[in-house]
Amino acid sequence: MKKRILIKAGNFAEAVAKAAEVLKQGGVIAYPTETLYGLGASLSKEQAVARIRKIKGKPEPILALVSGAEMAERYVELDDRARKLIEAFWPGPLTLILKARPGISDLVRAGSAGLGLRMSSDRFAKALVKRAGEAITSTSANLSGKKPWENADEIEAELGLELDLIVDDGKRAGKASTVLDLLGGKPKLIREGQIQLNEIKMVMEWQE
Repeated sequence: MKKRILIKAGNFAEAVAKAAEVLKQGGVIAYPTETLYGLGASLSKEQAVARIRKIKGKPEPILALVSGAEMAERYVELDDRARKLIEAFWPGPLTLILKARPGISDLVRAGSAGLGLRMSSDRFAKALVKRAGEAITSTSANLSGKKPWENADEIEAELGLELDLIVDDGKRAGKASTVLDLLGGKPKLIREGQIQLNEIKMVMEWQE
């Protein structure tokens, strides 16, 4: 199997189908989002998630993409705060950490009671999650603590032997998603990315 596919006019559906099939077979891919390239595995494929942890050297919880609120509810409990934020910012670069439902692997959660989810606005990432039919990991394509790689050439040079497929859709050097922890009574900003804290405060009742 060719390990790299360039998205171009006329092959978008083929690229989505190929990437989704790799995921369903328990593979690991690099794929574009609206922020950065991500490393993807189906959340239900524990061996694939374990491979991503090994590739990155990542001890922290792994974030994931869903196709919307309906899919998110399969993995987490949505409260009123989360629903308001989802309505305002999804699809887009806002990751919400919410209480994980039973059965979510600790390989994803890394000891946390929560799971971080978002819906990407990137056309490929959105189509891929929909085709895969389940959440897929969306940890940035880099080694833990290092700068993310910005294009498929860099990813192939560094991780070509570790990945089953690289989806090439040009340069991705955007700011990472904003990560908001809603596990407790008070929201906690974990990372301010493309969406600013003030934008979030305008949507939800914020208690300092």
